[in-house]
Parts: sequence; structure tokens; C-alpha cells
Amino acid sequence: MKTLVITGAARKNGHTNQMVKLFLDTLGGEYTIIDAYRAENIAPCKDCRYCWHKKGCSIHDGMDEVYRLLEEADNVVLASPMYFHSITGKMKALIDRFQVYWAGHVRNDMPEKPLRKGAILMVGGAPSFPNQFLGGELVLKNLLNDLSTECLGEVCLPNSDHDSLETRPDIAQQVVELAEKMKAAQE
Repeated sequence: MKTLVITGAARKNGHTNQMVKLFLDTLGGEYTIIDAYRAENIAPCKDCRYCWHKKGCSIHDGMDEVYRLLEEADNVVLASPMYFHSITGKMKALIDRFQVYWAGHVRNDMPEKPLRKGAILMVGGAPSFPNQFLGGELVLKNLLNDLSTECLGEVCLPNSDHDSLETRPDIAQQVVELAEKMKAAQE
């Protein structure tokens, strides 16, 4: 079982990456983490629309390896803190390069059913409030859909300015349960 993790967390040892670690420790198997803040040689999408006509991207850079890893993955995990009610800018710039998969709608070559399983992990610094994670949820769930990935669920940690997985064992348990759900889906 191979898992591709894409994380948009600026802090290497922050809450988002702690959630990713707990998830992967529970899931097991092989994994690769693409860190949007530390990814090198990945240009932004330039909306040239090459992918509207051909499967692939006109830009050949570090994203070629990300595409290869995605194609080999059984699972995709997306993780980000919320910055102004959505995912981080670095993660969004990387996600925009997945336009090549969305363009399958235009090319009429989207797979008929999901090819892999997915999960979403999000962190918000503010105390919990209605729709706190809605912006991130919309972006990440739609990305999973365009990547032909079935979303098995999401776990959100609010109030991370004061809370953590240690102070919120209920959230840690949700992370473990989502990883176990993904593991069971692969068996």
C-alpha cells in the first residue's frame, strides 16, 4: 500500500504535521510526503491549457515526480492549516498544478470510478466556530474528486493556538479511526 501525502504546513513540527505523523503511524505501508513549503523546482500553473488537449503538463519540473507518485499511490492524504479560512498559499499553488487531472473533464477521459482512497486533515488556530474549515474542505474535497480519489473522511483540529492532539485526545482518536478506515478499505 502506497500513500501520497501533500501537506501545506509552514511549521515542520506543528499541529498539522503531528496529525500526519499519527495518521501514517496508524496506517502503515509505504508513504511519500510532498511538503508544499519545502518543495523545490515547482512552478505555478500558467493556464496555458496544454492539458485541455493532451494528458500532461507543458511545464516539466519537480511536479513531474509528484504526478508519478500520484499515479502509483493507493491513497492520498491532504493536510493543511487554515490561513484566512482556506488552505495555505503554498499548498494552493502546488494544487493548481493538478489542473492536468481536472482537465480530464474537458478531454473526456476521466476514470468512471475512483482509483484510490483519500483523507483530509485540517488545523485551525481559532476557537471552533461554524464553517471554520469550509473553505479548506471545498478545495480539498474537490481536489480529491478531480484526482479520482474517494474521500473517506476528514478530521479537523480547531483552537490549535491553545489545543493539540495531547489536549484533545478525541481528535487524536478521530485521526486514528480515519487511518484505520483507509487501511481497511485497502484490504
